Order: sequence, then C-alpha cells, then structure tokens
Amino acid sequence: MLLDDFAYLSDSSKNRSNLKILNYSIDSGSLSHAYIFCGYSMDLLFNIAISFAASVNCENNGCGLCNVCKNTKKGVYENIIILEPEGNNITIDRVTELQRFMSISAYSAGYKICIMKEADLLNREAANRLLKTLEDPPDDRSIFVLLTEDLPSILPTVASRCIIFEWDLKGSGNGKALSMDDGRLKEIIDKGIKDILADNNDYRGCLNLAFQVMDFLKDNFDAGDDAHRDQVEMYKNTGAAKSEIKKLEDAIKAKNKRKMNKFTNLGINIVFDIITAWLEDILAVSRGASREAINMPGNFDFIVKNFRQLDSARAFGLMDIIEKNRKYLKYSIYPGLSLDNIFLQLKLLGSPD
Repeated sequence: MLLDDFAYLSDSSKNRSNLKILNYSIDSGSLSHAYIFCGYSMDLLFNIAISFAASVNCENNGCGLCNVCKNTKKGVYENIIILEPEGNNITIDRVTELQRFMSISAYSAGYKICIMKEADLLNREAANRLLKTLEDPPDDRSIFVLLTEDLPSILPTVASRCIIFEWDLKGSGNGKALSMDDGRLKEIIDKGIKDILADNNDYRGCLNLAFQVMDFLKDNFDAGDDAHRDQVEMYKNTGAAKSEIKKLEDAIKAKNKRKMNKFTNLGINIVFDIITAWLEDILAVSRGASREAINMPGNFDFIVKNFRQLDSARAFGLMDIIEKNRKYLKYSIYPGLSLDNIFLQLKLLGSPD
C-alpha cells in the first residue's frame, strides 16, 4: 500500500503510529474532514499527503497501480486540488478558489480532497475564511489536508478543527540535517561563546559569531537548483509561452526564498536552544550544581572560571530576550542582527561591571 512505501518513516515510532492510524481510518472509512500534517520537510509532507489522498479514493485503499492512484500522485486527478502560496502568503483569493472547487459535486466517485502546502502562510483574512469552511464543510465527502513546517503559526482556531499528525522528518528534505545531536552547529556555537566570554575587551567576536552561523546555514541549504532547471526546461519543451515560463521561474524563486527562510529560522532556533542550555548551566553552577548535574558537563570548568559572580536577573532577562526573538523570528528581515544582539548580551553577562 502507498502509505507503507516510505522507508524514511519506518525508523520512528511516531511515524509508524501515524501510519497505523491513517491506514485504519482508510480501511474503516472513519475519515475526518480536516487534517494537519506537520514536520520539517514540506516535500516529504506533500509525498505523505498525496499518497494519503490516493489511498482514500482508491478502491483497494492505495494499490499504487490503478488510474486513481497514478493520477493522484501526479496531482492531476479530478477530485483533488493542490494549493500553495503565490509569493509570500496564501491569500483569500486562493481560499475562495478552493471553496468553489470543494462546493462542486465530485466528478468521480470518492472524496473531494484539498491539499494546502505551507498552510502557516495563510494571511489572517484567508485563515478566517478557511475556518468557516472547516466549521461548515460542503458535505461529508470533503477532506482538507493542511501541511506546515511551523505548527504554532497556524491560527489556533483552524488547528482546533483538524486532527494533527506530527511527523518525525528531521534530517530529511532541503538542506543537510540540522540538529544539536550531529554536533556541527553546536561546535561552532560552543567555541564562539567561549571566545566571546573569555575576551573581556573585544566585542567584534559577537558579530563574527553571528556571521559564522549565517554562513553555516547558507552553506548547508540545498535549493535543489538542478531539479528546478530540469523543471523549467521540461516546461519550455512543451511549447509554453515566454510569459508562462517567466511565471514558473518567478514561482520557483519565491518558493526557494520561503524554503531558505524556514531553513534559516530552524537553524537559529537550534542556536537559541544551545544558548539557553548555556544559560541554564551558568545559573546552575553559580548556585552550586555539580559537573554531572548540568546540560553540558564539558563546559563546567570554563563556567567556574569565568562566572565566579553572576547577575542572575540579567541571565533570566537574556532568556526572556531569546524567547521573544524566537516568537518574532519569522517576521525578522535581518535574523543575523538578532543573533548579534543576543551574543552581545551574553558577553555582557560574563563581563565585570
């Protein structure tokens, strides 16, 4: 079955549980009218969603061989609509489009299914319009599948109308794997923090560390340029007009920019996690915690040497600054400046008054 064909899902108990629930829902016919699939790769989320849609309408629950499965996987089945942002948002016009599609009687037997990519980019007006549709769906043969890499950005009232499936997709999709576990980004941050805390006079290290982080994220992002060039060339070979080719190229550029922004935000959130772990350890050691009791025992001697006295209020204040920056990260045009400011505040934490 299609939903059992994803090798990259098999290693996670969360993913196996999700697949078991979805397969049971399809087999028993106990389908919800609205789902949210969230995880760290939009491409992989879409693969899961399109296979789910095919399995719902397939007479054999996702055989992968019939016309329903084949056409749905291609995104050309008449009972499915796929929406994604144009530019930086999903506007009310796009939601109106899906409402019209979903309100028309199904062309073939089965369910009308809407898959919405990057649902976190719904502007407020569009989200409220979608909410009304989720509250009062056209009929009991309509299914909405919203995809997002940023679940907290979904309007809470929209999320509350959906069954949420969180997928463990870390290390998959665009960009090389980013996590604290692989040590690459953590190594940069740990060394940089030690450098800026050890030198009481040179504040340039704060800016240099911010540049290092941004360069690391840029170098580790894979825009998939080869695949996009192939896509444009194939479109040209169909005889498409120059204006249509230009529209496709602009759409690809906008999509890559969104992906890069999300990838960068993921990386900076990991940096925030590392800095917060440092702050927790500094506070713990200043209050007498042992080496074994802190997050990063290898930093114990450094903390003891550099933080004989600590302004706890300043440390807690920096944690608050980090959380505020985390909330507004997606709206920041210059995330590197946000990092530079936080590194500067961290340096002041270790500097004598």
